[in-house]
Amino acid sequence: MKTKEDFLLDVRAAIKRNQVVLMMLHNTETGEFSEYSNDYGIDFDEILSDFVEMPFIGHIPISKAFEEWQDYFENPDEAEIYGFELDDGEVQMAILDCFIKP
Repeated sequence: MKTKEDFLLDVRAAIKRNQVVLMMLHNTETGEFSEYSNDYGIDFDEILSDFVEMPFIGHIPISKAFEEWQDYFENPDEAEIYGFELDDGEVQMAILDCFIKP
């Protein structure tokens, strides 16, 4: 199992090689659900610094993963999804097997 630091380093490396990193946020208070990726022009370096301070849940088993991951993984059981706690919800994040075209 990866530590928070190992996972964040993997995310940075994936971004540098133009691999898609997807982040899903769920706000339990409002029920809102959002998806973001480095494909949308978001400055992930700035966002990743916030994750250093967040409580790390670790690897998310498919039974606790958001349903929407099924749209991104052919076999969700093999997905490497990691989670972070928010004050009002949870963030789940994964490195996908696809790349952003330069």
